[in-house]
Amino acid sequence: MTAWVDLEGINGVGKTRLGRLVAAVLGELCVPMVELPDSPPGGLPRQVIAALHGCGDRFLRTGHPRTETLLLAALQVHRFESLPAAGAGQVVLEDRGPTSVAVYQAAVLAEANGATDAWALEQAQAIAHLIEAWRPPPTTTVLITDEPGRCLARFEERTGQPCTGSERALISRADRVYHLLANDRPDRYVLLDRRTTGEAEAIEFIAEACRTAAASNHTEGTNQ
Repeated sequence: MTAWVDLEGINGVGKTRLGRLVAAVLGELCVPMVELPDSPPGGLPRQVIAALHGCGDRFLRTGHPRTETLLLAALQVHRFESLPAAGAGQVVLEDRGPTSVAVYQAAVLAEANGATDAWALEQAQAIAHLIEAWRPPPTTTVLITDEPGRCLARFEERTGQPCTGSERALISRADRVYHLLANDRPDRYVLLDRRTTGEAEAIEFIAEACRTAAASNHTEGTNQ
């Protein structure tokens, strides 16, 4: 079975940059997997994302959140099924995986319904369970956290566009739901706090999580 490390966190927390640097450190050990919106042009994932983006919302909100959720969940299954099997001792390093769909769509649904964070957590758990019925969960999920204001500033600088009030509320809700999920499943999530961890340490932290996942998978394979 393929070893799988998923990088998660709110917009602007630095997942993509750290993932790229970790992949460079690990070399052939690592099979990097880009975020869904960065999928190769012409493929099904990029076409679906482009269609959702057609409504002009950066968070793929079309006004039909349950339909969006099913589409994004299906894309997570599709990308897993389409990925060539990693070699022995290798690990897939995914920039946003099933947890992103679960958390952000739960946040979208909660915002639309004026619901509580507890309700959003229940929705996130249900969405994650739906996806896991069709693809296995990651071996390890690294949840990267930072001061929300710093994340927001980075996101706005990277996109060159200030966030609207609804976008700020959505990101803030997603941040809270991420933490609720991690507290609920400490066996599945490992936390990387950028407020107390420098970039070099963060790179090594993620790289070690990848090495551990790959080694664990290799050991399980030899014992079967």
